[in-house]
Amino acid sequence: MTKQRAIEILEQNMKSSNLRNHCKAVGFMMGGVYDFLSSNVKLEESDPSKEVWETVGILHDSDYELTKDDHEKHTLVALEWLNKEGLSKDDPIYLAIMSHNNGITGLRSPQTQVEWALECGDDLTGFIIAVALVHPDKKLANVTMESVMKKWSQKAFAPGVHRERVEMCEEKIGIPLKDFVEITLKAMQEHAKELGL
Repeated sequence: MTKQRAIEILEQNMKSSNLRNHCKAVGFMMGGVYDFLSSNVKLEESDPSKEVWETVGILHDSDYELTKDDHEKHTLVALEWLNKEGLSKDDPIYLAIMSHNNGITGLRSPQTQVEWALECGDDLTGFIIAVALVHPDKKLANVTMESVMKKWSQKAFAPGVHRERVEMCEEKIGIPLKDFVEITLKAMQEHAKELGL
């Protein structure tokens, strides 16, 4: 499956521009993490391509509008779509989507780097957007790693963010938290116009 096809699936099934932008932000984060791991020789030749990583990010919440009232179905609908698209159940995209929402579905715990990057980075993108939105101009351009980390330590700020899940980036993908924030922020800033920020 191509990244373009993933965007088409997203646009066909999600009306909310904010939710679409969240999915795109996670796709950008996934691409940034891939680039970092690739440049630091932390990927194997057998690891999926950058396009696969980005596609996983784009698709991870693609069925959210349809399943928001029944969280047990979140990702199950997306997996049905992937089946119809011809993806096998051992395809890295299929497996990564299966690992998303695993706390409720119990289908698959994250195992690979692409799956852990999604697990750790999903909430971080939303946190960074929340930091941008408290700036007077509400733009990503004025957000810094330092400003994100300052808000990170304020537990009352964006309390719904699972900080402990994000912080698993150190153990599960070998990226220190500050670097993970920097990678994610840079990837989102490079695509700020597409995110409306």
